[in-house]
Amino acid sequence: MAPATGSAALPSIAILGGTGNEGSGLALRWAHAGYRVIIGSRNAEKAAQLCTRINERVAATPVSHASNRDAAAAGQIVVLSVPYAAQRSTVEEVRDALEGKILIDTTVPLVPPKVARVQLPEAGSAVAAIQRLLGESVKVVSAFQNVPAHLLQELGHEVDCDVLVCGDDVQARETVIALATDIGLRALHAGPIANSAAAEALTSILISINSRYKVSGAGIRITGLDNPQTLAVAAVRPTEPGLDTAVVRRELRLIALGGVPLVRPGHDLCETILNAVARSGEELRSGDVLVLAQKIVSKAQGRFVDLDQVTPSPRALELAKVVEKDPRVIELILRESSEVLRVRRDVLVVVHRLGFVMANAGIDFSNVDAEQEDSRVLLLPADPDGECGRLRAALLERVGASIAVIINDSHGRAWRNGTVGVAIGVSGIPALLDLRGKPDLFGRALRITQVGLADELAAAASLLMGQADEGTPIVLVRGLSYAQQGSRAADLVRPKELDLFR
Repeated sequence: MAPATGSAALPSIAILGGTGNEGSGLALRWAHAGYRVIIGSRNAEKAAQLCTRINERVAATPVSHASNRDAAAAGQIVVLSVPYAAQRSTVEEVRDALEGKILIDTTVPLVPPKVARVQLPEAGSAVAAIQRLLGESVKVVSAFQNVPAHLLQELGHEVDCDVLVCGDDVQARETVIALATDIGLRALHAGPIANSAAAEALTSILISINSRYKVSGAGIRITGLDNPQTLAVAAVRPTEPGLDTAVVRRELRLIALGGVPLVRPGHDLCETILNAVARSGEELRSGDVLVLAQKIVSKAQGRFVDLDQVTPSPRALELAKVVEKDPRVIELILRESSEVLRVRRDVLVVVHRLGFVMANAGIDFSNVDAEQEDSRVLLLPADPDGECGRLRAALLERVGASIAVIINDSHGRAWRNGTVGVAIGVSGIPALLDLRGKPDLFGRALRITQVGLADELAAAASLLMGQADEGTPIVLVRGLSYAQQGSRAADLVRPKELDLFR
């Protein structure tokens, strides 16, 4: 994972008890994501040694250390990562420095030696007790109790478990969800601070599971979240101490990756992507989406056709007179299509063999680098969905991150002027979101709403790709929370019986 924005735009994070396994793992990941991290500890020597180790791995944003009290005073957001036995005393020590801040409490009420048995305090929840102690002037949020600490130490490793975020202040929960998302975790609103009892109790259950099944990374995963928009991140980015942290904005970053060479047949697109990511100063992380221009995929697949080798059929010759195009091009359009829908000068609207209704079957001369440019054209990829799946698998193997992949192309639309980017290949992200039954702002159930998520991302990426000589055919999308599930671009094609234009 790489810094999403400059560190000056991100809040500073103080981690009290930051030399422990969980605290040090969170420190490493947040520093790698561009945050300024202060390790709070009662052992200055141990904290200094940890800072040295982290700074050797993350050079961009150096981690510093201080006493717990000084760290709490310096941090805009404070994280409590100490054993249960030290929870209350540590909070009382730094109480004055917490006024007006968010305190993320990761405490689990484990009482050795029976740590595999749930032992909640009389108050019901260890974290809820701290909220009552501090009062409303501090926004306490419970989180990170169920994330295996050793997995946090492995940069680039996908942590396949959810983070339950509990707190009485919704905006504070949003802030913590944004912080978790920035380090590659999926975090979910889990209700008020009283609900933290469930997350705290789960830790003992997971310890028991680890012991019984001889594993070390048992976690939880919430199922049924098939609507990525329910997980959209509302990221809080205080730019300076004292900035109102209740101000929330949603943030989605699109980065046109530079340094992409001209693609030739047989080109390794996975290697091309990784080189472009590196040249752009980025690093792929789970949850990212890559949008690739159709032309580089087609070129890598060698989807060129030499018009000198094409013999027009009688049907192509007939249509060429109406369309006023080269009969050889018309012949290729017919070969790539299953049905001709409309015929007029300069355009043939067809149903492509992939199912898309489009002009000229996507065949084009533009941006085709050939010695005799007028004799070669480029067809759409043979299997865009399959190619997205292959690239996604290759990237997972190379960098250990689960990345969604979209192939986009420029299409016209029946209802509006102008071409826009659309998805013709999808893997790792829902192409179509069915929101029917979801409540609107006033609680009424939506009846017909479906969102073409992949198309919206494809169109946004097209703004950076351009249509002429920009030379940026790969766009990295970061900050979108979505449920990874099987999907394909074909899901975006309206069935013929529902298509008013056919």
